[in-house]
Amino acid sequence: MAVILAEGVQVQSRLAELGLSIEDIEEALRRAEAERNFCTDLDPVSLPGNIFWGRTVRFLRETYIPKGWRSASPSNVPLLVAPSGDFALTASSGSKETGFAALIPSTRYSKGSAVVQRVETNRQLLLFPDYGAEPEPQDVGDGIPTWFLLYQHVNTSDGVRLHAELSLPNDTGNRGKIDSWHERIILPSIDFEGFAPFVDDADSQSGIDIPVERLG
Repeated sequence: MAVILAEGVQVQSRLAELGLSIEDIEEALRRAEAERNFCTDLDPVSLPGNIFWGRTVRFLRETYIPKGWRSASPSNVPLLVAPSGDFALTASSGSKETGFAALIPSTRYSKGSAVVQRVETNRQLLLFPDYGAEPEPQDVGDGIPTWFLLYQHVNTSDGVRLHAELSLPNDTGNRGKIDSWHERIILPSIDFEGFAPFVDDADSQSGIDIPVERLG
């Protein structure tokens, strides 16, 4: 059973333990939404979603790197690594259950092997805390728990509402979607009045891994 934090004081306190804040995360999401809103019907259908995802990663990094966090992309998974090096976070679009404490969300799309491996690391670390203690050097961000900033857009009569949560997965589903959680921190929803509706797009953030091999 996942630990679910949804009350304001609990959420603020837990985020503070992680070195984060509602205000900083919300500001990053607001900036990402503003950039997504520049898209028009003439853009590729998937572009608004990709812009929102990419800018969320960028703006979180811009906010927290001056506070001692680090940027890393092991196996092309974009991470923000805590100053302690004990955990990292990334961003992903979520299912329609995202942001609702009474429901169980999943990532919106299946993830590739690199992301699935990070979730497997989470599972092993939760079961066996010494699992990641290896003498061999690792890339920055490897071998540590990874939190996911999940988000979903809901169109309203006035614009767009964004639901989000910061959650720690502990397993993946049969089809590569992350749908099992050890802890969920539900964030306040954000209303964007007058913003362009969010189109149900094909997300290129599906996590498909393309192996690259040297010829010859």
